[in-house]
Amino acid sequence: MPPNLRYGQVQLSAMNWPFFVAETLGLFAAENLTVERNIFTRPPDPVAALINGQLDIINVIPDVALLEMVKGAPLTVIANTNDRPQYRLLAHADIRHCGQLESKKIGVNDGRSAEALVLRRLLQRNGLKPDSYELVAAGPPPERCEKLKQGLISATMVTQPFDFLLEEAGFGVIASSLDAVPTYPFTVCVVRKTPEVDQKFVSFLRALKKAWEWLADPTNRAKAVEILSRATGTAPAQAERAYDLYLEVPSPPSLEPTHEGVATMLDLLADSGRLPLPLPPARRYVDERYFERL
Repeated sequence: MPPNLRYGQVQLSAMNWPFFVAETLGLFAAENLTVERNIFTRPPDPVAALINGQLDIINVIPDVALLEMVKGAPLTVIANTNDRPQYRLLAHADIRHCGQLESKKIGVNDGRSAEALVLRRLLQRNGLKPDSYELVAAGPPPERCEKLKQGLISATMVTQPFDFLLEEAGFGVIASSLDAVPTYPFTVCVVRKTPEVDQKFVSFLRALKKAWEWLADPTNRAKAVEILSRATGTAPAQAERAYDLYLEVPSPPSLEPTHEGVATMLDLLADSGRLPLPLPPARRYVDERYFERL
């Protein structure tokens, strides 16, 4: 019987596209793995489940996990699984640039969420001080999109496919996370620290690597769109746009867990006051042994 791997992620979105591909095409089974998928709605929950031993591996935006690592949780980043998404800031049609968000309400999941960290940096670089706008806790992306449509907020920052849906509804893109944090690690695989390399995790990453290689082959575009649409409920038109964005650089990501990406997240957490200076070295929270065995 193949070893069972208890896996966790937050929500169902394009950020986990390679996982959906690996699952659909039987790439985990080809690596002699049975992967039990667990979906969470709150970012802290899969991290807590990993710490408590209820999960074996998670694929998440690394902010919450890194905060726990700095506090002493025995976790480590073993791969950067997706560097292709973007947070995009969308606003009502009469707002054309970030400067016009002064005194406006901007929707985020909550003031401590990952996109809020990026948003603060982005607005700062566009000349807005933290007290010149209001961040409003508006829930996960579907709820934020609805509140934007209702006029309860003036702008919100979301990833794919929610940005495409808002564009179709008449809202405009006024900025991207690339403008502020081009090395942002959107999703990373995190496991509990062990003295020896666990081959199950190498096999898991090998399946994700094969999934990315498959995704990067343009002859698989139609099937890739079908997989994402079925996994997330995304309309094919938005899935096609996500594919074109992710594979604008046609080569697949290497999955290397870079110190630079982790340092970027630590820096954002310090910006928000959630980590004190001086920051610990990023290398403390990265285990490169798994990537080296791919």
